[in-house]
Amino acid sequence: MRRRVMSLLGSPIRPLAIAVAAAWLPFAGCSAAGPATDATAPAKQAVVTFLEAIKRGDDEAARGMLTATARVKTAELGISVAPPVNDSATYAVRGCELVGDGGDVVHVATAWTDVDADGFQSTDNVIWVVRLDPEGWRVVGMAMRVFDDLPPLLLNFEDPEDMLAKQAMVAEEIERRATAGQPAAAARTAGKPDGRPAPARK
Repeated sequence: MRRRVMSLLGSPIRPLAIAVAAAWLPFAGCSAAGPATDATAPAKQAVVTFLEAIKRGDDEAARGMLTATARVKTAELGISVAPPVNDSATYAVRGCELVGDGGDVVHVATAWTDVDADGFQSTDNVIWVVRLDPEGWRVVGMAMRVFDDLPPLLLNFEDPEDMLAKQAMVAEEIERRATAGQPAAAARTAGKPDGRPAPARK
Protein backbone atom coordinates (compact mmCIF):
# COMPACT_ATOMS: atom_id res chain seq x y z
CA MET A 1 0.00 0.00 0.00
CA ARG A 2 1.29 3.43 -0.92
CA ARG A 3 2.06 5.54 2.12
CA ARG A 4 0.45 8.94 2.29
CA VAL A 5 2.27 11.79 3.98
CA MET A 6 0.23 13.89 6.38
CA SER A 7 2.32 17.04 6.39
CA LEU A 8 1.47 18.99 9.50
CA LEU A 9 4.10 21.70 9.34
CA GLY A 10 6.36 23.32 6.79
CA SER A 11 6.04 24.11 3.10
CA PRO A 12 2.78 25.24 1.47
CA ILE A 13 1.56 22.20 -0.54
CA ARG A 14 3.20 18.78 -0.93
CA PRO A 15 2.07 15.74 -2.95
CA LEU A 16 -0.75 13.88 -1.23
CA ALA A 17 -0.67 16.35 1.65
CA ILE A 18 -1.16 19.93 2.73
CA ALA A 19 0.94 21.85 5.19
CA VAL A 20 -1.24 24.90 5.74
CA ALA A 21 -0.22 28.25 7.12
CA ALA A 22 -1.68 28.41 10.60
CA ALA A 23 -2.65 31.73 12.11
CA TRP A 24 -3.12 32.17 15.85
CA LEU A 25 -6.46 30.58 16.63
CA PRO A 26 -8.61 32.13 19.35
CA PHE A 27 -9.51 28.62 20.49
CA ALA A 28 -11.85 28.47 23.47
CA GLY A 29 -9.99 27.97 26.70
CA CYS A 30 -6.48 28.32 25.28
CA SER A 31 -4.18 31.06 26.46
CA ALA A 32 -1.45 32.26 24.11
CA ALA A 33 0.66 33.38 27.02
CA GLY A 34 -0.11 30.95 29.82
CA PRO A 35 2.96 29.00 30.95
CA ALA A 36 2.78 25.28 31.64
CA THR A 37 1.62 24.52 35.18
CA ASP A 38 2.15 21.32 37.16
CA ALA A 39 -1.17 20.11 35.74
CA THR A 40 -0.33 20.86 32.10
CA ALA A 41 3.42 20.13 32.12
CA PRO A 42 3.00 16.44 31.14
CA ALA A 43 0.79 17.44 28.20
CA LYS A 44 3.36 20.02 27.11
CA GLN A 45 6.08 17.37 27.27
CA ALA A 46 3.97 15.07 25.10
CA VAL A 47 3.79 17.76 22.40
CA VAL A 48 7.52 18.46 22.72
CA THR A 49 8.26 14.75 22.26
CA PHE A 50 5.89 14.65 19.27
CA LEU A 51 7.46 17.70 17.59
CA GLU A 52 10.99 16.47 18.25
CA ALA A 53 10.09 13.22 16.47
CA ILE A 54 8.67 15.18 13.51
CA LYS A 55 11.78 17.36 13.42
CA ARG A 56 14.12 14.35 13.11
CA GLY A 57 11.77 12.50 10.73
CA ASP A 58 11.07 9.65 13.14
CA ASP A 59 7.64 8.49 12.00
CA GLU A 60 7.44 5.63 14.50
CA ALA A 61 8.18 7.88 17.47
CA ALA A 62 5.76 10.56 16.23
CA ARG A 63 3.01 8.00 15.72
CA GLY A 64 3.67 6.68 19.22
CA MET A 65 2.66 10.06 20.64
CA LEU A 66 -0.80 9.88 19.02
CA THR A 67 -3.77 8.37 20.82
CA ALA A 68 -4.24 4.64 20.36
CA THR A 69 -7.23 5.21 18.06
CA ALA A 70 -5.31 7.76 15.98
CA ARG A 71 -2.39 5.35 15.60
CA VAL A 72 -4.67 2.60 14.31
CA LYS A 73 -6.66 4.85 11.99
CA THR A 74 -3.65 6.59 10.42
CA ALA A 75 -1.86 3.25 9.99
CA GLU A 76 -4.91 1.79 8.23
CA LEU A 77 -4.72 4.57 5.64
CA GLY A 78 -0.93 4.37 5.35
CA ILE A 79 -0.50 7.93 6.61
CA SER A 80 2.97 9.03 7.71
CA VAL A 81 2.86 11.72 10.39
CA ALA A 82 6.55 12.71 10.29
CA PRO A 83 7.47 13.83 6.75
CA PRO A 84 11.01 15.15 6.13
CA VAL A 85 11.63 18.67 7.44
CA ASN A 86 14.58 21.02 7.11
CA ASP A 87 17.40 20.86 9.65
CA SER A 88 16.89 24.59 10.19
CA ALA A 89 13.39 24.11 11.59
CA THR A 90 12.77 25.24 15.17
CA TYR A 91 9.72 25.37 17.39
CA ALA A 92 8.55 27.02 20.60
CA VAL A 93 5.73 26.25 23.02
CA ARG A 94 3.79 29.45 23.66
CA GLY A 95 1.14 28.37 26.14
CA CYS A 96 -0.77 25.50 27.71
CA GLU A 97 -4.18 25.37 29.34
CA LEU A 98 -6.56 22.77 30.68
CA VAL A 99 -9.86 22.62 28.81
CA GLY A 100 -13.23 21.56 30.20
CA ASP A 101 -14.11 20.18 33.60
CA GLY A 102 -12.56 16.73 33.36
CA GLY A 103 -8.95 17.86 33.48
CA ASP A 104 -8.06 15.36 30.75
CA VAL A 105 -7.73 17.69 27.75
CA VAL A 106 -5.05 20.35 27.28
CA HIS A 107 -4.49 22.81 24.44
CA VAL A 108 -0.82 23.40 23.72
CA ALA A 109 -0.02 26.43 21.55
CA THR A 110 3.16 26.24 19.49
CA ALA A 111 5.06 28.09 16.79
CA TRP A 112 7.09 26.25 14.14
CA THR A 113 9.68 28.34 12.26
CA ASP A 114 11.71 27.36 9.22
CA VAL A 115 13.97 29.03 6.65
CA ASP A 116 14.14 27.74 3.08
CA ALA A 117 17.08 27.72 0.67
CA ASP A 118 16.17 31.25 -0.52
CA GLY A 119 16.32 32.63 3.01
CA PHE A 120 12.54 32.94 3.25
CA GLN A 121 11.45 32.46 6.87
CA SER A 122 7.94 31.45 7.87
CA THR A 123 6.28 30.69 11.18
CA ASP A 124 3.22 28.47 11.55
CA ASN A 125 1.17 28.79 14.76
CA VAL A 126 -0.69 25.64 15.75
CA ILE A 127 -2.72 24.57 18.76
CA TRP A 128 -2.32 20.87 19.54
CA VAL A 129 -5.14 19.08 21.34
CA VAL A 130 -3.72 16.62 23.89
CA ARG A 131 -5.77 14.11 25.86
CA LEU A 132 -4.96 12.02 28.91
CA ASP A 133 -5.41 8.39 27.89
CA PRO A 134 -4.64 5.22 29.89
CA GLU A 135 -1.11 5.18 28.44
CA GLY A 136 -0.51 8.86 29.21
CA TRP A 137 -0.91 12.22 27.45
CA ARG A 138 -1.29 11.78 23.70
CA VAL A 139 -1.94 14.07 20.72
CA VAL A 140 -5.47 13.72 19.39
CA GLY A 141 -5.67 16.61 16.93
CA MET A 142 -4.74 20.14 15.97
CA ALA A 143 -6.51 23.46 15.39
CA MET A 144 -5.61 26.23 12.98
CA ARG A 145 -7.01 29.11 11.00
CA VAL A 146 -6.21 28.77 7.32
CA PHE A 147 -8.24 31.62 5.82
CA ASP A 148 -9.19 34.86 7.55
CA ASP A 149 -12.70 34.77 6.10
CA LEU A 150 -13.48 31.12 6.84
CA PRO A 151 -14.02 29.24 10.13
CA PRO A 152 -10.99 27.69 11.84
CA LEU A 153 -9.94 24.25 10.67
CA LEU A 154 -10.01 21.43 13.22
CA LEU A 155 -8.19 18.21 12.36
CA ASN A 156 -9.07 15.10 14.37
CA PHE A 157 -6.35 12.46 14.02
CA GLU A 158 -8.83 9.81 15.19
CA ASP A 159 -10.89 10.51 12.06
CA PRO A 160 -8.29 10.65 9.26
CA GLU A 161 -10.87 10.27 6.50
CA ASP A 162 -12.47 13.54 7.59
CA MET A 163 -9.03 15.08 8.05
CA LEU A 164 -7.95 14.18 4.52
CA ALA A 165 -11.24 15.48 3.16
CA LYS A 166 -10.68 18.81 4.91
CA GLN A 167 -7.12 18.98 3.62
CA ALA A 168 -8.38 18.35 0.08
CA MET A 169 -10.90 21.15 0.56
CA VAL A 170 -8.13 23.49 1.66
CA ALA A 171 -6.00 22.55 -1.37
CA GLU A 172 -8.91 23.30 -3.69
CA GLU A 173 -9.57 26.62 -1.97
CA ILE A 174 -5.89 27.62 -2.15
CA GLU A 175 -5.87 26.81 -5.87
CA ARG A 176 -9.13 28.70 -6.42
CA ARG A 177 -7.82 31.78 -4.62
CA ALA A 178 -4.51 31.63 -6.45
CA THR A 179 -6.37 31.57 -9.76
CA ALA A 180 -8.55 34.47 -8.64
CA GLY A 181 -5.60 36.43 -7.27
CA GLN A 182 -6.85 36.27 -3.67
CA PRO A 183 -4.65 35.78 -0.57
CA ALA A 184 -4.28 32.03 -0.04
CA ALA A 185 -3.63 31.80 3.65
CA ALA A 186 -4.09 33.65 6.88
CA ALA A 187 -1.32 35.38 8.79
CA ARG A 188 1.71 33.21 8.20
CA THR A 189 4.49 35.48 9.41
CA ALA A 190 7.31 35.56 6.91
CA GLY A 191 10.52 37.38 6.22
CA LYS A 192 14.28 37.21 6.41
CA PRO A 193 15.83 35.89 9.64
CA ASP A 194 17.37 39.31 10.22
CA GLY A 195 13.93 40.89 10.24
CA ARG A 196 14.01 42.29 6.70
CA PRO A 197 11.05 41.46 4.47
CA ALA A 198 11.67 38.44 2.29
CA PRO A 199 11.82 38.98 -1.47
CA ALA A 200 8.61 38.38 -3.35
CA ARG A 201 8.31 34.83 -4.54
CA LYS A 202 7.44 34.22 -8.16
